[in-house]
Amino acid sequence: MQIAVFGSTGRVGSKFIEYALAAGHSIRALARDASRVPPHERLTVVQGDIHDLDRVRDVIRGADAVVSALGGAGVEDPGTAQSQGMRNIVRVMQELGVRRVLGVAGGGILESPNGGLRHDQPSFPAVFKQVSARHKEAWLAMRDSGLDWTMVATGDIVPGERTGRIRTLEDYLPEGARKISVEDVADFLLRALTEGLHIGKRVGAGY
Repeated sequence: MQIAVFGSTGRVGSKFIEYALAAGHSIRALARDASRVPPHERLTVVQGDIHDLDRVRDVIRGADAVVSALGGAGVEDPGTAQSQGMRNIVRVMQELGVRRVLGVAGGGILESPNGGLRHDQPSFPAVFKQVSARHKEAWLAMRDSGLDWTMVATGDIVPGERTGRIRTLEDYLPEGARKISVEDVADFLLRALTEGLHIGKRVGAGY
């Protein structure tokens, strides 16, 4: 499979690239600093920014699927890489006829058992509300795109191991699933892509 990857130098994006290459796939990735992406014979790096539609087209053209692991600049000022970035991604996918897209977001965009989204609950930490709002914009861009999308939503993403032993639940975070390893997020993204899982769904994932 030819996979376009955004957020290639981040924790999840870099692990996803590692696992996808090991599984025999080919990658075209966007990076602001191409020197931060380890070279590989099946990896092409396009240097540029997610806000540049021409660079986004260069990455997506010819792809079978797109994976976004775009991160924010910080909790106080997360920026627009995730939100506007996803809008740019789905726009270019629609132009080029690429159908499958997967992304990563925080668990705040999932449904609460009390009704509404988790990030709208009084108990949701205020410090993460701006970041979660950007994640919501990215999810809505995917949801309304008409594409075959999956948004993997998690609790805290922490360093760990690739165990493959995570719990998942569509639209909700599994009860008590407060964290997940970087490695298992990347592994699950690859499995969801290659096995066609959770199309048209948010999926909560964690331990």
